[in-house]
Amino acid sequence: MLGKKVGIDLGTSTVRLVIKGEGVVAGEPTVVALGAGGEWSSAVGMAALDAVAESPGQRLYRPLLGGAIVDPVAARTLISHIVTRAVGRQRIFKPDVVVAVMSSLAGDQRRGLLEAAVLAGARTASLLDAPFAAAMGCGMQLHGANGHLVIDIGAGKTDVAVLALEGTIAGRSLSGHGGQRLHACIAEHIRRRHGADLDAPDVEEVIASLVRVGTHEERRLEITGRAGSDDRTVSLTSTEFQPCLDAHVRPIATALEDVIAETPETLLEDIREEGIVLCGGGARLEGLDRALAASCGIDVRVDGEPQLCAVRGTGYALDRFDVLKRNFMYIR
Repeated sequence: MLGKKVGIDLGTSTVRLVIKGEGVVAGEPTVVALGAGGEWSSAVGMAALDAVAESPGQRLYRPLLGGAIVDPVAARTLISHIVTRAVGRQRIFKPDVVVAVMSSLAGDQRRGLLEAAVLAGARTASLLDAPFAAAMGCGMQLHGANGHLVIDIGAGKTDVAVLALEGTIAGRSLSGHGGQRLHACIAEHIRRRHGADLDAPDVEEVIASLVRVGTHEERRLEITGRAGSDDRTVSLTSTEFQPCLDAHVRPIATALEDVIAETPETLLEDIREEGIVLCGGGARLEGLDRALAASCGIDVRVDGEPQLCAVRGTGYALDRFDVLKRNFMYIR
């Protein structure tokens, strides 16, 4: 049996793994636990959350913030754990590894990820820009001269890119602008206006139940949060979150307009015919596709499984090393 082919979507909040021939086999929080003695533990993802909950001596670290690496040691630990999990510790044949990352990720951070993958036992290690991976993952054929436009909205970043001839023609990367910022804005609004703190799952419930882009229909939701040492039930309306929505959607629409303005007219004709594809977990925000379509005058659709586009794309790229070598010179 030859070495496995491993694709990794290194997201700000979730890291996803695909193994060729096995499909998407894992999706866990992008977190690492540090032991009381200062040694990095093997606890990653859900195991890290459990370890911190059970032991006061464990501390939780998030390697990425806004799509960028803010803790290189934690990032290397995370990559090492993922590669080991995918192929095991005893390896006769080393794996080939492709990692999807934010397109504006700095060069030193890219080198750090590659070195981590190689130290973890990878035979070859490559980085693939997230919008390129997402476009491949949603079925776009990038080897031809036709133009394609993809918007990849993650927890910590948004990438907008026009792609053709297996390369990026025009693009914008909004570091720090993604689902987490919207989540924080909603939580802060509820804290200030209603005096209640909500847990993350409750904020997600508010977003799923009330937050809609481009609609003025008023919905209501009663939910219980913490007010000091007591619980408080608050009544929320959908219209009160409009400032948060405006702050979330406007930068994405502006980036899209800028990218379209830089795109050659021949490629724009292809994009108008094909439409724009929304990928990433942030694409599931209801009404976002319609709002962006109204803003730019081009049809926008959401992929059927937007959160899996990038990791699926890394899987496809593993069979296309010619693409990686020509466009992303990080083969080791």
